[in-house]
Amino acid sequence: MLWDLDGTLTDSVRFVVDTANRVIETHGGNALDFDRVGSMTGLPLAEIFAIAWPDLAPETLRGYVDEYRDIYNREVIPATRLYRGTRPTLHAFHAAGLLQATVTGKRAADCERILRGLRIKDEIEVYLGGDSVIAHKPAPDLVLLAAKRLAVTPAECVVVGDAPADIEMARAAGARSLQVAWGFSKQLLPGAENMVRTWPELRRAVFALAGRDEAILRGRGPVRS
Repeated sequence: MLWDLDGTLTDSVRFVVDTANRVIETHGGNALDFDRVGSMTGLPLAEIFAIAWPDLAPETLRGYVDEYRDIYNREVIPATRLYRGTRPTLHAFHAAGLLQATVTGKRAADCERILRGLRIKDEIEVYLGGDSVIAHKPAPDLVLLAAKRLAVTPAECVVVGDAPADIEMARAAGARSLQVAWGFSKQLLPGAENMVRTWPELRRAVFALAGRDEAILRGRGPVRS
């Protein structure tokens, strides 16, 4: 099980958009449309700021990214909450022997800090993020690295996400995909194999896949990044 974070495990897409716009407006830019930025959740921050300033100098861009991260660390991470079904679902999959990893656009350490702060501990075997690979979503690199760390093949993995980049990443890596409807995208995305609207529906879909392909159920010990 390979999990996106914002809009999938945590109710935080609005935080991403609002924090980016706060930095943009502070420096004289115009606030970006929610749908435009929301659809880019999981992509590098540089790509979001490039919408407001296509010709931004690299050193200025680095400053804006640092400013975003400072706000996020101080204000957003403490306010981030899990969706109601996140904890029981992660626990159920862990108890069933499913290996789980994060494949978020956030830095891996930030993702681990968020989830561990929300009392998600042994359920996640590997924390991976945008700084874990060179090529970001929708490139397949995060899925390929997660599969390697979990000692499975990409075809044995299911990517769960809410944005176009998640689905495209899964497809590029040869993994299965499940789109959740409680994050950014409310309609079935191109390339998504299935969309689930509730956590019980998600659990049923995953266990159905496990029933058809028992290779995704593995009784292994924890693997850490």
